[in-house]
Amino acid sequence: MPLPHMPRSRTHDTTPEPPTRPPTGPAAEPGGAVLAGALPLAGAVAGGAALALESVVNGRLGGHTGSVSAAAWSNTLSLGVTAVAALFLTGLRPAFSALLARLRSGRLRFRHCLGGVAGGSMVLTQALTAAALGPASYTLALVSGQTLCGVLVDHLGLGPGTPRRATRRRLLGGLLAVCAVALPMLGAPDEGHTVALAVLPFLAGCALSWQMAVNGKVDEAAGQHPYPAVLLSFAAGCALMVAALAVLAALSRLPRPQPGPLWHYTGGLLGCVVVLSAVLTVRRIGVLAAGLGMITGQVLGSLVLGPLLGQPPAGPAMAGAVLLIGAAVLAAPSAGRARTAVVPPPRPDRTADGPGRGGN
Repeated sequence: MPLPHMPRSRTHDTTPEPPTRPPTGPAAEPGGAVLAGALPLAGAVAGGAALALESVVNGRLGGHTGSVSAAAWSNTLSLGVTAVAALFLTGLRPAFSALLARLRSGRLRFRHCLGGVAGGSMVLTQALTAAALGPASYTLALVSGQTLCGVLVDHLGLGPGTPRRATRRRLLGGLLAVCAVALPMLGAPDEGHTVALAVLPFLAGCALSWQMAVNGKVDEAAGQHPYPAVLLSFAAGCALMVAALAVLAALSRLPRPQPGPLWHYTGGLLGCVVVLSAVLTVRRIGVLAAGLGMITGQVLGSLVLGPLLGQPPAGPAMAGAVLLIGAAVLAAPSAGRARTAVVPPPRPDRTADGPGRGGN
């Protein structure tokens, strides 16, 4: 004989009710989303400062070995340091296995593993055009290409994660970055240089944004383990530098190295810091914000290194650094956008106490 139906009481319902508000956590706490974006942005600024120091070190090395030879040595040292680091890192086999699985399935293309070619092309472009254009025009063209292409790369979703749309705020951040770099250049205009030559550093800046995007894709495919992206980046850059040295040796003689201090050969160590910081920050704040953060760090690093090298910073350079910081903040994901990314809690089951599908 079936038992009569007894309505369920709240006191006998032991099923815990789902939360009716977002779960607490770093991303859901007040200010947590801002902190989640500020930390990787600070890492990008630190990577940019390392890039400023690396340019000084490699510049001193190029003074007595030649620009191409110095770039080749720097990339080779970075590749060697990355290879030695494999002896002390964990989780490499699963990371490379996941990367190879993505490559075989076609979800990751081989071109995504060639980001280091863009970094090597930037170094070669600097050797070919920086002296002819002058530092002002070269820097403006490079940063303009990197910033504007960063907006496009994020908008098209070429980097890791979901696309970051080119909102008015992000476009304003990119425009502000170009103005920030142009401001200190107005006091020292370059004369006698063609616009056609400036196209090369502009394209090199675009290539840098693409490098950050594809390195982020490799990092994502490897289960967010940065080592494969860093290793492949330096391997591709080193291969390009070896090819450039071979062409230079075939066309003319390689410069004879002159003795110099030992610290002139440490640029490759700083290069590891730069690439690693780029890989770790792009996955969190996107190509544009990470690129602007690195540009900001590079400018701030130059302001600190200037007095040490006998070049005190001028007022326009200080103002440009402040504008670049504002541009990076504008381009970073907003706190409101980060909070909406929190998965909403499940809706409470209201059928337990009334008619409906779950009434029995």
